[in-house]
Order: sequence, then C-alpha cells, then structure tokens
Amino acid sequence: MIKPQHDPRDRPLIEQPTWRSILVSYALVAAVPLLLWAISNLLAGTVTLVGVTALAIGGRHAYKLRRCFYRCQKLTFQLGEIAQITITQLPTDDAN
Repeated sequence: MIKPQHDPRDRPLIEQPTWRSILVSYALVAAVPLLLWAISNLLAGTVTLVGVTALAIGGRHAYKLRRCFYRCQKLTFQLGEIAQITITQLPTDDAN
C-alpha cells in the first residue's frame, strides 16, 4: 500500500509544549549562569562538578543497595580473606 506524501501545510504551526520540554528549557536557562561561573572560577567549578558527579553515582549505588537489601533480606560484605560481615533483617513475631 502506498502512503501519501506529507504536506508541510498539514503540520500544525505551533506544537503543544509538554512538561518535559518545559523542564528542559528551565534547566537550560538555569545552566547558563552556572556555566559562566564554572568558566570564570575554573578550580571551584571543577571541584563542584566532581562533587555533583560523585553524589549522583553514590546515590544510584545506595539506591540499588537498598533495593537489594529489601528484596533479599540480607547483605554480605567480604573484607579481603580475613572477615565476612553479614547484615540481615530479623523477622518479627508480632502476631496479634
């Protein structure tokens, strides 16, 4: 089956904004002064960028660790070949 060609006049002139496009535009407006500050203060901007990146990565790992703990009910850490630490959640017998 042959599809008809798209006519440019069929497309609406103004597209309806979505929440995502609105948030992206506000983030870009907020990023301009931050980028200007980071360029003018190179050391402080680099330290801030590294700190924010470390917090984002650490937050993702902490979220995964928490989700794993609640799913498996146990975490085990191996400290070399010397020790092994296991953290478990004890069951409660609160049958009322």
